[in-house]
Amino acid sequence: MPTSSVFPPGLVVARRELLRERGISNDRIRTALRTGRWQEPVRGVVVGHSGALTQRERWLVGLAFGGEDSCLSHHSALLLWGARAQELAAGRRVAGALGNYRAQPEGGLVEISRPHGQHMSSHGLVVVHQSRRPLEAVVLSGLRTTSAARAAIDVALTCRRRRDIDHVISDVLQRGLATVDDLVRERRLAGRGLRAALADARRGMRSVGESDLRRVVLAAGLPEPEWNAPIETAAGTYFVDALWRHKRVAAEADGLAYHLSARDWGADLRRQNAIHGAGVVLLRFPVRRLRDEERACGDELRPLVA
Repeated sequence: MPTSSVFPPGLVVARRELLRERGISNDRIRTALRTGRWQEPVRGVVVGHSGALTQRERWLVGLAFGGEDSCLSHHSALLLWGARAQELAAGRRVAGALGNYRAQPEGGLVEISRPHGQHMSSHGLVVVHQSRRPLEAVVLSGLRTTSAARAAIDVALTCRRRRDIDHVISDVLQRGLATVDDLVRERRLAGRGLRAALADARRGMRSVGESDLRRVVLAAGLPEPEWNAPIETAAGTYFVDALWRHKRVAAEADGLAYHLSARDWGADLRRQNAIHGAGVVLLRFPVRRLRDEERACGDELRPLVA
């Protein structure tokens, strides 16, 4: 990846003003851009090479475009924190942010947030969200970003399906990126929505499948179990999605990608045998069946726990 020798040492992405402060004239900037040694993916932000941008370089471009009071947010922040997320693709409207943004061939859009009232439009690969809430940015891997809890709530508020909300919330909880209290605080600051999803999280549910299982339990009129509950066995402590402890009955929701390897399958069988050995009947439901055959799943649980 060629880099011009006149680009300031230690920098790959810089605003035009910074380049001028470092002694690089407008003529030299224009010449480097015209000859293809440098590129300007968004207005006023220059990258010191002509190759495809890495994800980190695209994030740097977004932050340089937004200025010092901006930070990565939404999907971009979740990715920086290591959560399971996908960058946004270009569209006519992205999460309520309007502007002239376009996807780059090497990746998706970069989302940043800025204080409300500054009226900066989205441009190029950068989607600008205006925030009425204090951003409270933190620095992670040298980049300004919102907290994982704030990013999860911001993304969840843009989701249309409850299932997608559950995915976002459960992922940051499972990865230890946020606590339920962190998420509740951010929801209160946002001032709207997500009460049902966060109520499920407070009950101890940590996956989309567990939320689907709870809907089956409620629809069948069954008593509320313990969620994500521990069971002591001769082989150690195991956790199950739902446990009716006084009935010695447990239930689990198995996702589509559950136990793909022979090693995982063998470990799962040992776990199930240990739970049965402790005197607990364990019922297993594929997540797809919980959604497609809600009544039948409830009928299977009812004789054991009602």
